Amino acid sequence: MADLRTTYMGLELKNPFIVSSSGLTDSVEKVIKAEQAGAGAVVLKSLFEEDIASAVSKDGSLETYATHPEAMEYIHQLGMLQQPDAYLDLVEQSVKAVNIPVIASLNCYSDEWWLDYAQRIEKMGAHGLELNTALVPVSVKDTSEEVEKKIISIVKKAVKAVNIPVSVKIGSFFSSLPGIVSKIEQAGASAVVLFNRFYRPDIDIEKIEFKNGNPLSTEDEYATVLRWTGILSDLVDCDFSATTGIHTSDSAIKLILAGANTVQVCSALYKNGISFLSQMIEETEKWMDRKEYEKVSDFFSLLSMKDDKEGQYYQRLQYVKALKGLK
Repeated sequence: MADLRTTYMGLELKNPFIVSSSGLTDSVEKVIKAEQAGAGAVVLKSLFEEDIASAVSKDGSLETYATHPEAMEYIHQLGMLQQPDAYLDLVEQSVKAVNIPVIASLNCYSDEWWLDYAQRIEKMGAHGLELNTALVPVSVKDTSEEVEKKIISIVKKAVKAVNIPVSVKIGSFFSSLPGIVSKIEQAGASAVVLFNRFYRPDIDIEKIEFKNGNPLSTEDEYATVLRWTGILSDLVDCDFSATTGIHTSDSAIKLILAGANTVQVCSALYKNGISFLSQMIEETEKWMDRKEYEKVSDFFSLLSMKDDKEGQYYQRLQYVKALKGLK
């Protein structure tokens, strides 16, 4: 029988399947259902920095501080976290309700407001903290160096503020992913989550107005995650959790082969129900049995960048047909 046990951020997991930060983990009841479906861990729905800022403002006006469009969308449409104390309760009650690691999530874009709150989250029993550090440059004065410096500052302060392991969830829009991920690891992060699927704006060409894009990923989106997991897992000494586009056990297996310690699943569970996670886990066990792998470490990172001897897969960006015989 296949043994799916693994470690992530120093935490012991019964398998590498994590339910990612989303509406699937915004209540204790849903966290319990995730455990029942077989999840190795859960990442709770993010608490946005704006929530904390508004709670400590003098007039309590959220709009005074909410400059992050994704946060505004989340707050107004889902209405889950009108007060940060509700999030502390979610952390505490979830930890008590399940026997799997519960990782809290903070969506932060600066280095103020939330550090004390991170410590309060730790006191509630969270096993880890995932930092969602989405920054959108909107000025020609916003240089890549300044953006990266801000992210690293956030990571360093978070790691210093808490004693639980910290992971950092980033997007793929960096000029040098090895460079920024290495800096994140050197700043003390235990893991990096690849990649954040950002809010996608759209335009209605009939009404001539803005509209929301599709919030769910498609399976073909995992290819970018696969490429960078395979490359980065050989370059940077921290754990990696792969997310975005993981809709089947096949894609999960591929990412572990590339060097992902864990995989975070979201859209597939929205589309198929939380019980679909059990199917993904069962199919992974059957694949391991068929391939005669007894444990996850037997096939972990078997096909990372070091195994791409001629650089034909992870490092290749263009389709090129070699023309032999031409001089």
